[in-house]
Order: sequence, then structure tokens, then C-alpha cells
Amino acid sequence: MRRTALLVLATLIAACGHGSPQYSGEPPPADRVYGQCAFCHNDLATQMVALNGHGGLQIKCVNCHADLTPGVVGCGHRGIPRCPDCHREQVTHHDPAVAAAQQCTICHTPHGSPNLLLIRTEVPLSNPDNMVTVCSADPECSATQLCASTDPTCGTPARTGGCAAPVLFDNLKGLADGSFASATHPGTGLCEVCHTTTRFYRSDGMGQSHYTTACYTCHTHPRGFAPN
Repeated sequence: MRRTALLVLATLIAACGHGSPQYSGEPPPADRVYGQCAFCHNDLATQMVALNGHGGLQIKCVNCHADLTPGVVGCGHRGIPRCPDCHREQVTHHDPAVAAAQQCTICHTPHGSPNLLLIRTEVPLSNPDNMVTVCSADPECSATQLCASTDPTCGTPARTGGCAAPVLFDNLKGLADGSFASATHPGTGLCEVCHTTTRFYRSDGMGQSHYTTACYTCHTHPRGFAPN
């Protein structure tokens, strides 16, 4: 049963989202994909087209952002939903924005990513107290970290910001470069960057020996990545 589930997940990732084979050649114009939203939000719309949007170009802006002031544009004219409004089966994991509008954005971005599963390219690091280190520029963080912006919209943070680890996540192999744990640069994998007190795969590159297969086979998202 588990093997079947993993095959289904791998098929979905291959068929949807970043790296999807159904698109070839140059991407379509942003306004053709996202309509009039791209007239004002062209930079964001163009980025989304290039990165295959929110898991695919079929999901449009209006699917998530309700029109709060019909016929009038400007700050606050569209609603900003919480990820759990649609993704109810997932469970937050070490998220300082739990229950807030920015919930889930400590790891994910809704507007396309070169990484799989809309994983951010810079993941803010939360401490054991579930707090991030606030910053305004890279020098305020450690040498291996970046300062991730909250990407404010009309003055309201659109995502969790703070000192962050750069993350490449382009495969689900487990212990492999660009995956959950890095093979050649221990401590830099998606799961590793936040781990400071775990027994395995810590951010300092140390820890006891552990399984090398994909982490989600035992640590599922609906369980908050707690072991099965």
C-alpha cells in the first residue's frame, strides 16, 4: 500500500508543478494565463508563468483571491486566503505563523518556485520556541544564511520572513543533493536546515546514522512530520 502511494505521489509530481513535461518552448504571456491581474501585477504573474504557477497554470488568481471591492482596484481589493483554507489535510510543522494568514509560508510559497512542491528557495529558520530571527538585510544573519523578506502587500506581511537557509529541493530521493538531506554538504538539505536538537540529520552536519530513503515515508506531512 505504501509503495503504491509513493508511486502515485511521484507520478503527480512528474505530471504537475515545476518541471512538468506538458509545457515546451517559450512560456505564454502572463496576461494570457492570468488575465487582467497581470496588467498591474505583471512581475509576479511573469514569475508565476516561468515557474509553472501554483502547481500548474490552470489555477488562476481568482481561484484564491476573492474580489473584496468589485469594480475598484487598489490596496486590499483582493482577499489573501490562508493555505489551510484549501489544504485542510496538512499539518503545520514548527510554524510561527500558525493560524495567521502567513501559515505554511515558512516553507512554501504560493506563487511558484523552482523547487518541488512550492518549497521556498530560502526557508526561514524557527528556533525551539517557534520564533524566527527578524532581519532587514543579509549581514544581520549568520554567514551561511540569507534575510528572507516578508514580501509585504499593502503593508501586511504576505509570508514568514527572517534569517533563512538557502534550499535546493529538486528530488525526493532522501539522502541526496537537492533532497531532504544533502549527501555532499551535510546540514543543507530541506529537512536538515532546521534541525538543531534532533539525533539525526542536524544542521551542523552531525548526528547518528539513519535511514537514507525519502523522509516522508515515515514522517508524513499530515502528522506534522512526527514519525509513524
